[in-house]
Order: sequence, then structure tokens, then C-alpha cells
Amino acid sequence: MILVSGSGKLAKELTNLCSLSLPVTMLPRRAMDITNEYMVSDVIKKFMMTPDYPKYFVHTAALTKPMDVNDRNPIMSLDTNIVGTANVAKICSKYGIKFIYISTDFVYGGSELVDEESKVKPSNNYGWSKLGGECVAKLVKDSLILRCSLCDIPFRHKLAFDDVYRNSITHKDVADIILKVKDEVGIINVGGEYQSVYNFVSKHQSIEKASGSHIAPSLRLDTKKLKGLRVGV
Repeated sequence: MILVSGSGKLAKELTNLCSLSLPVTMLPRRAMDITNEYMVSDVIKKFMMTPDYPKYFVHTAALTKPMDVNDRNPIMSLDTNIVGTANVAKICSKYGIKFIYISTDFVYGGSELVDEESKVKPSNNYGWSKLGGECVAKLVKDSLILRCSLCDIPFRHKLAFDDVYRNSITHKDVADIILKVKDEVGIINVGGEYQSVYNFVSKHQSIEKASGSHIAPSLRLDTKKLKGLRVGV
């Protein structure tokens, strides 16, 4: 069994891949509030008492959208993205559950090609909070950290930048990759083709283009490690 925290797009895409041989159970906040250490412990303990006890935990729950909420409410960001991650990671470590942490390419700084060994320097509070979650995950034996360049489809905005380039990838594609790399250890960059945000979004829906390099930086992920596992998109 795979447990998945949260109820966002990635969590839902993972449950869509549920099968008899690999059941996936989503834990929305009402079922398990990750900021409540005792609730986290009680919920996971109950699952460990079932015949098909969880062997993997994919941690997707985070304070993410809108991204600037992490700037407006940094304490909530800390409680959710760092302390909440720690609450889950501790219980997974206690029961020997594989801990898979969904991070972001926003932990990197600059626009040069970055691989898993590149320096990290977040440019906003969201990136810092996710890096804090990575620090938690690194303390858990055999954990897996996936630095994903996720992009919402349908796109949440009326305009998409044609001068900002990223390795954008859909939640559906990331969900598929997670199941394929779930037994890996360490850090893996996860992204698709390097292209403008506008070009990526326009493949999925009609969108107006705009200039945004003064607002958001371009970032190019080196995904050789992922492709070496033959699961890239």
C-alpha cells in the first residue's frame, strides 16, 4: 500500500493509478492533519495494523498555492511545509515506511543548468520552506526527494510567460514517474522538455502570452539522472 498526504492534483493523480497489486490511499487534511503530530501518529499506526500495511508514503501535502501565501504567512508555511513534514517523516521512520518527499525546482537559484549536486538558494519563502522539508527528509533512512517542476494544467492564470523557460511537467506525468522510481534513494530532478511556460501551456489549452522574465526566473533542470532510470517523459 502507498499512503499519500494531501488532496491536491498530484495526490489525486496518484490515486488514479491505484491497482489491486499497488493500492493507493489518499489522506486529505480532514483524515490526517499533518500539523497535528498526535493525529499523524494515530492515523499511520492504524494503517500499520492492517494486513496490507503501507510500505511507501508519498508526502504531497504542502502550503503551495497561491505561492505568495508563504510570504504573507511564513509561520503557517513553517508549520505546514517543515514541521508538518517532520511529523510525517518521524512516524515513517519509526515504522520503516519508505518516505518520498515531493519538493520543487524552486529550491535552486539562478538560470544555469542545475543537477542534483548544484547549490541550492531559494528565491522565495516557498522555496525555503520546501528546502526545510528536504532537510527533514534527508534525516530519514533511504528517503527519496523529488525536485519537480510541476505546472498546473488547466493553467491557473490568464497569461503565460513566453520569455520564462522551465522544465514544466504535468501532475499526471509526475504521478506516473513516482510509482516507477519509488524504490530509489536520494534526490532526483523531475521535469519535462526545457521550453517556455507559454509553449508548455499552449499544448494543453488556449492561452495568451506575456513577458515575465522580470517577475519569474528561468531555470533549467538537468534530468540525466531521471532519464538514466528510463522513466523520463
